[in-house]
Amino acid sequence: MSRIAILALRALVLLIGLGAVIVQIALLFPVFTQTLAQERDFTFLPLPIVVLGVALAVCVEAALIAIWALLSMVRRDAIFTQRAFRWVDVIIGAGLVATLLVGGFGILVIGIALRDDAPGLIAIVGGVVVAGLAFVLLMIVMRGLLRNATAMRSELSEVV
Repeated sequence: MSRIAILALRALVLLIGLGAVIVQIALLFPVFTQTLAQERDFTFLPLPIVVLGVALAVCVEAALIAIWALLSMVRRDAIFTQRAFRWVDVIIGAGLVATLLVGGFGILVIGIALRDDAPGLIAIVGGVVVAGLAFVLLMIVMRGLLRNATAMRSELSEVV
């Protein structure tokens, strides 16, 4: 991978990570603290939304850290090692947790919204869950490809 591509990807990772931190600090925590200060009933909907937002931001941040580590390994030409599999597993786990969080929260909100007949909400939540599952499955396939490439590289190094 070219040095420019790695630098561009790192810049994007930093930008996305900064966005996740800004969402947590500037948007979610004030709503969270305001909700805790004003509400005695914790079934109030903004509180679960804030908790979900923070949890999703943590999933994004974990995946970004793993991507950064993988980019460092690519730069050093050390991607075909067992350490790389751990980082790919972090990405898969973060994607799966985020998908399950959105799915579970979607079921809760759709259960509340069905009283108001909200087909758009069902479509949005369903689409996000399907996209999350597709991402996780894609990462599992990419992990398998990395495993095959690692095996081929070790075989080739033995031959040479």
